[in-house]
Amino acid sequence: MRDKHRSRTAEVAAGARAWHLLHETPIVFRDPFAIQFTPRTWQVILKSPVLNWLMLASKTFDWVYPLRAEILGRARFTEEQLEKAIKAGIDQYVLLGTGLDSFALRRKDLPSSFKVYELDHPASQTAKRSRLAKLNIDMPKNLEFVPIDFEKESVADALARSSYSKERPCFFSWLGVTMYLTREAIFSTLRSIAAYAKPNSEIVFDYMIPKEFLDPFDMQMMMKIERFVARRGEPLVSSFDPHTLPHEVCDLRFELVEHLPPTEQQKRYFADRSDDLRPASFYYFIHFRLVE
Repeated sequence: MRDKHRSRTAEVAAGARAWHLLHETPIVFRDPFAIQFTPRTWQVILKSPVLNWLMLASKTFDWVYPLRAEILGRARFTEEQLEKAIKAGIDQYVLLGTGLDSFALRRKDLPSSFKVYELDHPASQTAKRSRLAKLNIDMPKNLEFVPIDFEKESVADALARSSYSKERPCFFSWLGVTMYLTREAIFSTLRSIAAYAKPNSEIVFDYMIPKEFLDPFDMQMMMKIERFVARRGEPLVSSFDPHTLPHEVCDLRFELVEHLPPTEQQKRYFADRSDDLRPASFYYFIHFRLVE
C-alpha cells in the first residue's frame, strides 16, 4: 500500500463480509461489524436490494464472487484453526496486516488474559481507530495495536515494542497480505517469526498461485482482480507454486499442519449452495506450526 494511505483492499474485504451477511445463505463467515467498517457510499449500496441486483447482474462484476469466496473462506478457515489452538492452551493471537478485521470485537467471550495484537501499517491503523471512535465502539482491553511496515522492519522488532510474551506460544494469522508483498519481505517475515516465537506457535496465511497454473477462465478472473486492486494503489506482487511453497517454509523450522487448495475449500465451506459463491482456483490457504 502507499505510505500515508489506508488500505483500500481492507475496505473491500470488509464490504465482502458485510455483503455476505446481508444477502446470502448459508453463512460461511459471520462478521456483524463489517458493515460499520465500510465507507458510507458502500453501506448504501450494500443495504439496497436493487443496487445489489444491478451489480450482480452485470458481467463487469463477475470477478467479485471468487474474490468474496476467498475473503470469507480464509477467515473461516483461520478462525477454526485458532479455536483449536485456544482449546489447546494458546493465549496470544497476532494478526499480521489486520486491515478491518473485527475478531477482538466479536470475541468478547474470551478472557482478558487472552491477548490480541494487531500488526498493520500505521496509516491503516490510524484510519481504523478513527472509525472505531466515530462509531463509539470501545476497544477491548486485551487488544493492542502495533504499527509495522512489513517491507521495512521485522515482526520481531514490532512485537518487541509490545506486551507480547516470547515465553508462550502464539497463533499468527496473515490474511490477504502476501500477494501484495515481495517474496523477500514474505520470507523475511516468516524467518522473523521462526526466530522470535516460541515453539508450537502456529501461523495461517493465504497466497496466490502463478498465472501459468490457470485455465483461461480463471486467468481472466485473476486479471480482473489484478486490475481492480492496482487501481486502488495495491498491485499484486507475489505468487507461489503450491507444490514447492510448503517445503520452502518447512525449511525455516516450520511443519505443515494443513494445506487447503480451492477444491477442498469448495467441499468444506461452499458445498450445496444455490448461488454462484465459489472459490477461485488461484487462492490457497496454508497452516504451519513452529517446531524446535
